Order: sequence, then C-alpha cells, then structure tokens
Amino acid sequence: MFYGKPHIVSDLDGATWTAGSPPLPRLADLDFLGRMPIPLRRPFKAGLDRAVAGHSLACSFLMGGEWSAPFEGLLTAPGLDALPGMVLSSWSADLLSAAWLGHYAAASPSLPAPPAHPACVEAGLLDSLGVFSVFAVIPMVMLIDHAKLGDRPAPRRWSDVLDPRYVRDVSFGGWRANGQVPYQDYNEFLLLSLFEEFGAAGLDAFAGNVKHLIHNIRAVRAAGSGSDQAAAISILPWLQADICPRRDRTSVVWPDDGALAMPIGFVADPRRAERLRPLIDYVTGPDLGAVLSKNRYPPVSAAVADAFPPGARLKWLGWEHVRSHDMVERTRTAGRIFFDAWARRGGR
Repeated sequence: MFYGKPHIVSDLDGATWTAGSPPLPRLADLDFLGRMPIPLRRPFKAGLDRAVAGHSLACSFLMGGEWSAPFEGLLTAPGLDALPGMVLSSWSADLLSAAWLGHYAAASPSLPAPPAHPACVEAGLLDSLGVFSVFAVIPMVMLIDHAKLGDRPAPRRWSDVLDPRYVRDVSFGGWRANGQVPYQDYNEFLLLSLFEEFGAAGLDAFAGNVKHLIHNIRAVRAAGSGSDQAAAISILPWLQADICPRRDRTSVVWPDDGALAMPIGFVADPRRAERLRPLIDYVTGPDLGAVLSKNRYPPVSAAVADAFPPGARLKWLGWEHVRSHDMVERTRTAGRIFFDAWARRGGR
C-alpha cells in the first residue's frame, strides 16, 4: 500500500479543504474521518456522497495519497470528546492500539454486528468487545510464477515461504526513493504476522528467501513475463494478485492455513449512533459490500455471496493478542529483525 500527497477533506455540503487552504476543522467537530486502500477510494467516496446527501454531516475522507494526516492527531487526543464520531481505517499498529481503542470502548454499549462469513468467524476477525467493527478484509495471498518456480512445488502454507528451497525467490511489497536509503514503506503487516507465528528464527529464515521488496503493481506486471524483476513467489493483497495479466503462466495460491487477514473497520461513538446512522448503514450495507467483493476486498457480511473462494480460510493476529501487546513496538521489532537478517544475506 503506497501513498503520496495531499489529502482532501470535504464536509459533503460543498466545502472542501486542501493543503494551503484555511485550517481544517477540529477532529472533535467531524462526524466521520476515513481512509481506504487506494483501489477503493473513488468508489467508496462516490457511495459515501450518496449516503449522506441531505444530511448535515461533517465528513473527512482522504482522496489523495497521504495516509497519515490528519490521523496522526487522533493519537494525542485526550479522550472521546476530542475525537470524531466515527473513524474508519484498515488496521494499523499505532491507530488501533489498546489505549486508543479504549476511548471508544469507554462509551459502550457496542454497536450490534450483522452475521459474518464463516471464514471471518473462524479466524476471530470480529472484535469480541465490539469496539472495532470489521466490515471488510484485505487478504494476503501468493502469486506464483511457474517459469521461475521450475520443478519446485508451489507453497501451500505460510511456513512454506520459510523453506530454503525458495532462497532469494520471494518478493513482497515495499518502496523507497533510491537504493541508498531505507525502505520508507513496506508490508509491515506481513512481517508482523510472520513474527507472531514463527518468531525471530522464522523471520530470519524468511529473509534468506527474499529476493527484493517491490511495489505491488510492479510485481504483478513482472510476474510471468520472464523479467528479472519477477520472483517465483510474490506475496500480495488478493486484488493485486488476481489482476495479474499472464494467468497462463501464473496462479494465485490462497494458503491452506489461511490468507493473512488485515481487517478494515470503524470505531463509532454509540452516543452519536443515530446521527451516524447514514454512515454506518452505508459502510455495512449491500451496495458497498458488492463493490468490496468485486474488488477482492471481501466484505465480512455473510449476506454477500461468493465474496471468498470456496473453503477459504483466514489468519488473523487475534484481538486479545493485539490488546495485550504493544503492537507498535512488535511491528518495529519485526522490521528490524527482518532487515538485519536480509542485510547479512546481501539484501539491500
């Protein structure tokens, strides 16, 4: 997931704010603050505009490349009264920390959750405390380049990508300005998930198999082309893996033990539930569910048929684990272990 610059903020009654414009509204004055993965931004915004038409709601949705601002201000808010009524995002270690979630948990009762797909229930993707309402998931899968793979078996489980038979033949998402600087952006969720399941030794083994970090779209364009940029195994979000144009020479593997599942969801102040109803109904409703399913960001709702492949499983960190550990620190640790191990093996 790669993000550039500036954000646009709209109150959906006609006014907009951009960099250099008058000051943004205070977070506490917003009914809604949201961000989505880049491929979903235009359709999500179009549906959002329709959902709130005729309602006086102050909404900020990021349409440019910036991923963090104004979300950074959420982390220093002293309490719920200084926060937006509803905040929507994919999971991130800093934003969805136990301390930050606690602001919204303190305003219980939680919002009711609709019936969920069995894969989401089995994986424990739904927050048992009902604070972070998950409505979609970003599944991480494997795109296989069969010419690069040769006579080796395709991986079937996440433990397989640690196997030395794939030495220097795995890629995953990352970006940096040039080869002389550290990566400014990379798939932290992948490294954290591998760290939590396989420990430091597992990340060390994985580092030995990584050819390079590459932008997801570049990986998709290279797969099956014979390019040196292609790896035998590319770890990607399902959408990117599924749009690879050379499907006669590539295939998508949904791991038997589950695609790594990054949840997309929202927190909402139950005290403002009636005011937020048009927003909540849109986010959890069938129209957005159909858009999510079509774009391979499957909705959690069991009402959307065929959003997941038959028999698909998911793998999630677990909400109890997330709340009982410092995810920011563990994410940093996972990154440090991987890049130190990768550098020892000549990765750069």
